[in-house]
Amino acid sequence: MLILALFAGAIMGGLGGGLLVLFDILASSGDPDAFTGWGGPAGYAAMPIIYGTVCGMFLGLFPGAGSFIALSILDRNRPAAWGNRQAMVGGVGAAIGGILPAFFVVWIMGVELSGGLVVGAVFILVCFVIGLVVLKGILRFLDKQDSVVHNAL
Repeated sequence: MLILALFAGAIMGGLGGGLLVLFDILASSGDPDAFTGWGGPAGYAAMPIIYGTVCGMFLGLFPGAGSFIALSILDRNRPAAWGNRQAMVGGVGAAIGGILPAFFVVWIMGVELSGGLVVGAVFILVCFVIGLVVLKGILRFLDKQDSVVHNAL
């Protein structure tokens, strides 16, 4: 589960880092001296993607751990829960686990910035959605494997 959280965090961080510089690259594409210190547009675009990937992996640990803990609690209380319930509990656990990184993001951006709270709320929502979708996909894959094994016997 934590490996999936690292993978999802790396993808989201890389995409976020790329989106951060996309508009700047497009706006500065006509100026030949805009990227001289960065080794060209490729170097200018690569640094935020690299930093975003590393930060995304770090930020993905908390929602992944929250999802794992929530699923462990569900398994302890209701061992035979339905797949949709497991996915929902995993998504809620990811959202709860995403609260701490969301506070960190809001703190870095500054509370005075009204967009900081929106970014924190969107981060928690994205944690929930990714946790829900990933767990539904895993459970669907496991159900297909179980049906193939059952039909083979």
